[in-house]
Amino acid sequence: MIVEYKGRTTECFIDSIGYEYLYFTPKDSVDKDSMKLKDVYYAYNDFNRVFHYSWSFEENIRRIENRAGKLFTVSGDTLDFIGITFNHDMIQPEILVKTEKGQSEYVSMFDVESIETDYSIMSYSVKNGFNISFYSFLIVTAIDVLLNWDKERRASPQIWDQYNDLMPKISPLGFNKQEGTGVAYESFTAVIPSSVMISMAYDVYSNKNEFYFTPVLENKEFGRSMYVFSLKHILDTQLMKVIFMLEKSKLGRKVIEWFR
Repeated sequence: MIVEYKGRTTECFIDSIGYEYLYFTPKDSVDKDSMKLKDVYYAYNDFNRVFHYSWSFEENIRRIENRAGKLFTVSGDTLDFIGITFNHDMIQPEILVKTEKGQSEYVSMFDVESIETDYSIMSYSVKNGFNISFYSFLIVTAIDVLLNWDKERRASPQIWDQYNDLMPKISPLGFNKQEGTGVAYESFTAVIPSSVMISMAYDVYSNKNEFYFTPVLENKEFGRSMYVFSLKHILDTQLMKVIFMLEKSKLGRKVIEWFR
């Protein structure tokens, strides 16, 4: 079974898994087909063994662990829990559910339709909101430095003048000794909290505290997409693709080996 991010599943015979594609023959068909690995949430076999899972799958598990919430099974049962831990090797994809103090039980991941955590999960919303606004300011400032570059001035003072505008007056550290708080400081301190609040509101609206695993029916989709957006992960993935392409040539292998 191949499970996609929105819960669509494909029952098939797996032929092979390459660097970028998963090759398979759909059930009741003789024609080979393929799917990009980046579109696969996870895949498992007849023996209930997960043999491929995405970075988003792993990240979702990490976010769920050690939180309280509710677990919903495919048979319609509900378990309230105060702690939860996954078996990460996926040879036996079980979940240890702590239902109350001193009492816990194992549940197969394939018996779980979804897990709903408490809103402590919003800590990720706070982090995302801060990072978006903070790094946006830094990038915009860097662009402003380039657009207003003065060839007759030294580089260090020009760069410092721009970033100094984002700083409060902290004389002992050398920030804005004469002028006072930087001209962009008020905007800087106002946009960050606003970005955090918007990020939290969006994640509450999008039910980001709900995580889906096993579709009840083959054609039933999840309540939301399980894809986790991460600019860092995207850049790392693209970098690995470039390295993979370079290593196909003799010169490329030498260059990569030199950097390593």
